[in-house]
Amino acid sequence: MGVELATDKAGFHEMDEVNFSDSELVYHVKNALQSVSLGHSDSYDQLIGLLHHTERRAPDEVALFVTSLKALSGAVSCIDMVHHKSLLSLIFGMSLWNYGPDVMDALLELILALAASSGNYLDCCLDMLVSNFTPPWAFIDLLKQPRGIARKDQVLSRVHSTLKDIADLVPLSPSRLVPIVIQKMPNVFTKEPLIVVYVENMLRLESGLIRELVGNMMLVALVDRLVDLDVEIAWEEILQDDYSKGIFEMELEDMEEPADDGESDAGEVLYIRHWFLLKIKPMLHRGYSSRKSLGGNLIAEKLDSLMVLTFEHLESCVAGGRLVEVFETLMLSFQTTVLNAFKSKFAQFVMYHACALDPENCGLQFARMLSDSFVCSTSPPLSRMSAVAYLASYLSRGKFLTASFVANILERLVVWCFDYCKIHDGDINPKAHRVFYSGCQAIMYVLCFRMRSMMNVPNLRSQLLLWPLETILKHPLSPLKVCLPSIVEEFLRQAKAARLFTVSETFIFSDLLESELSRAFGGIDRLDMFFPFDPCLLKKCDRYIRPNFVYWSMVRTTYDDDEEEDSSDGELAEDYEDRHADDDVMMARSYDSRDDLDLDEFDHSMNKMSITPKNSLYYRFGDELKMQMPSRIRPSTSPESL
Repeated sequence: MGVELATDKAGFHEMDEVNFSDSELVYHVKNALQSVSLGHSDSYDQLIGLLHHTERRAPDEVALFVTSLKALSGAVSCIDMVHHKSLLSLIFGMSLWNYGPDVMDALLELILALAASSGNYLDCCLDMLVSNFTPPWAFIDLLKQPRGIARKDQVLSRVHSTLKDIADLVPLSPSRLVPIVIQKMPNVFTKEPLIVVYVENMLRLESGLIRELVGNMMLVALVDRLVDLDVEIAWEEILQDDYSKGIFEMELEDMEEPADDGESDAGEVLYIRHWFLLKIKPMLHRGYSSRKSLGGNLIAEKLDSLMVLTFEHLESCVAGGRLVEVFETLMLSFQTTVLNAFKSKFAQFVMYHACALDPENCGLQFARMLSDSFVCSTSPPLSRMSAVAYLASYLSRGKFLTASFVANILERLVVWCFDYCKIHDGDINPKAHRVFYSGCQAIMYVLCFRMRSMMNVPNLRSQLLLWPLETILKHPLSPLKVCLPSIVEEFLRQAKAARLFTVSETFIFSDLLESELSRAFGGIDRLDMFFPFDPCLLKKCDRYIRPNFVYWSMVRTTYDDDEEEDSSDGELAEDYEDRHADDDVMMARSYDSRDDLDLDEFDHSMNKMSITPKNSLYYRFGDELKMQMPSRIRPSTSPESL
């Protein structure tokens, strides 16, 4: 094979209209490189000029470019970091996205040769490959077109193949690759298409040929970024403000919203109605609508897209028989990153979806880990309270969890609370006994969702009746007076209907959601109000979560009028599906097919479990805002999460 180098094409004045074999061309390139150290840089500069050609190349120029790159691959032993900085900078700055397949292959051949030739170039080679995870900004719009999709596949398949080749030649390269990938990971403010493509590559590494060497860290880094995005959806001020305590959820269909200013499309991705209500007074005064109360919708859209990517990756792990392996990494990441991130609102649904995909293994491990964390006396109190809040929310919301499974996990909490009562006495002290109160509230919260299903199964009914719940709740520490009144009231109502036990003392809650005592044991992070698996309000994620999620509107309480009784766990689950088939169909409709989705309709259909105080809005804001509670809103004692 030979190539004809013309003076006006190559710039090498001694190569005028002469055919060279590949070996001869390598010889001339070596001479050009070596001449720099001798003070003769003309040929080297001409080589740089050839490679730095920025205009669109003609076919013969492309052939010359490819040949020059291949010649450099054969001359890497002559490349010096000191004398050839400009050449190395040019090579490592090239974007594969700008070239066709022939140039890509020649360039990656050179990168592979450099990585294998000297450890001095390894990091630069890996950095160059990782930089090609994302396209230049000019290509973003093309990614939606067939031509752009084809180019993306051409580039990324070659990048990952080269990373595998480098790992084969340089066994230590994966350990150098991981910090580079993490360091170059786009931040939370990067445009959505770029961060999505980058995460696609991270997940490709996790499932690719070098996954055993880098996969775990890719998952950990991804979860960290999900949390970063999550906490950027600001509610720090909301958690600390107390403008309208007691108001957490209400239906707004009768309330006239302020006019929208044209940005509602972005706002439709995320509605946090209950936290909006905590700020309803200042928001209305400033003329904001509920759809604009977050001010972080672009970040929510990124989080939504990345969560969907993660969900799809988990589903591919199921198909590949790898979910249990991947889940171990996710669970460790959850314990170190998510568990104590009290501002996390959505990232935890990665764990939820993994559990839904494999309840027998992942679902069981997750529940056991949370219960272990709660009962561990050496763990910090806040971590234990967070763990039991996650556990309560998980056991209540998991449609894939059987009543017997829930009962067995819940019994462990009951036993711990009972043992705690044996060794502690005295008056109410929300701060000193906050872990105990969080455990009691978790038990009551789960039973609000699950009591009916447990009472309908004879052996579970017997198990439930044997629990020392009455002893715990009547203890001098008085958990019924400290836990959230909305949860206590609903629990007592169901317990009375189920004849679980009798409570001689009459509790008057005045339709309060919370009390001073519940605020005291919840602390500044308000862990008394932390129910992390509340309905996921990210638009695209919802389609994955909804089929496996229990909404309060789906719950049959013990005081519901229904004569149907089931004799087994399996029959109960089957009957549950039949009774709520219509609800599931209604709630499983894709948002994409509902362009006219109304916020009030969304709120109403998604979750009917209201804990609205009877006249809270009127009494707190009535004269000032000149509005009353809508007539069809009625107070409810249901303990819907915030």
